[in-house]
Amino acid sequence: MSDKPILIILHGWGGTKETWHNFTDLGKDFFEIQVIDLPCFGEEPCPSEVWGIEEYSNFVKDKLTHLHTYKPILLGHSFGGQVAAYFTAQNSEMIDKLILFAPALFRRRRGLRRFFFGIVAKTGKLIFKLPVIEKFDVWAKRILYKTADSPDYAETSGIKREIFKKIIRQDLTDTLPKISVPTLLIHGTLDKYVPLKDSKKAARLIPSAKLEVIALARHGAHFQQPEKLLSVIRKYALND
Repeated sequence: MSDKPILIILHGWGGTKETWHNFTDLGKDFFEIQVIDLPCFGEEPCPSEVWGIEEYSNFVKDKLTHLHTYKPILLGHSFGGQVAAYFTAQNSEMIDKLILFAPALFRRRRGLRRFFFGIVAKTGKLIFKLPVIEKFDVWAKRILYKTADSPDYAETSGIKREIFKKIIRQDLTDTLPKISVPTLLIHGTLDKYVPLKDSKKAARLIPSAKLEVIALARHGAHFQQPEKLLSVIRKYALND
């Protein structure tokens, strides 16, 4: 039986076990690492119904129960951080420490951008039938979805798209103060997907939280700067 601490990782939207390979390969000497594919990603099919954070949290609870892991360290990235934060608030007795890496915790009302996103979602097919846009279909869609402040929307369809539309409206402001385990927030200064100020806000709301900022790190530091990310996590989890 290994005496290394167990680290459970919940990937972000669009991520899988494979996208964490660089990090897990480096970290295996220090942790027993398990990356859980969330439904709609990797080896896990989408559910038949539209899930929100609550259902994803229940999925994680079932996974941890079947893995027979006792109070692991739980790390959530981006959307996975949203799930990890909600899960820990509801099941603090199952977790030793929580690590939130660039977590998507706050869902703002974005005025004209959110309105535009709604228009794209409802009338996208008509927009892309316009002669000028039709010639540049894929390129045009990406530009429009980026303008709507939701680049991931372009990568979804069917039930997955409905899940995406639901989870981006679930704000955890009132949930974070209920997290009772030691928590580390990690954020890169060059993250363009989730602003650094969100992790600063979360660090104020979570009772036992601290924030580590990684200079020049982007949203995907786990594959761009895995050594630096691992160093921060080791220092926190192992007191290295």
